[in-house]
Amino acid sequence: MIILGIDPGTTRIGWAFLQVGRKNIKPIDYGCLEILEQTQGQRLEIIAKNLDVLIKKYKPSIVAIEKIFFFKNAKTVMSISEARGVIILIIQKNHLKYIELTPLEIKQNLIGYGRANKKDVQKTVQCFFSLETLPKPDDIADALAVALAGVNKLEKRTK
Repeated sequence: MIILGIDPGTTRIGWAFLQVGRKNIKPIDYGCLEILEQTQGQRLEIIAKNLDVLIKKYKPSIVAIEKIFFFKNAKTVMSISEARGVIILIIQKNHLKYIELTPLEIKQNLIGYGRANKKDVQKTVQCFFSLETLPKPDDIADALAVALAGVNKLEKRTK
């Protein structure tokens, strides 16, 4: 099985594809889509096009996406919600199922502590996948963490 993990944003989208075998989980590819376009419409179009290309290239079985939880800035939460909407639309257009995970669920699943910081997530992901360096930017570590938490959530459902 291949799972795609997505850390949504409007100027940076972290993504990670994991190959899930019976005895191991390993990254196939991961990265960060950096979006420099000026308008929200342009950014959403770039997100849609790039995500569609990645899905067609790696053909995931399922997608895990981080939910929005709380932001101090209403403008930020609105623009990220719009990006998540576009991401979910592309997932649907590709006939994929998806699961949503809160940051708290992801951190509890990965580290055992829901209030862990970004550096803890990076270090845990680096260690789990035996990566030579910390995944940077942290959007990549978050996407790897989302995908891994998605795998664990799926495994709990089947038990």
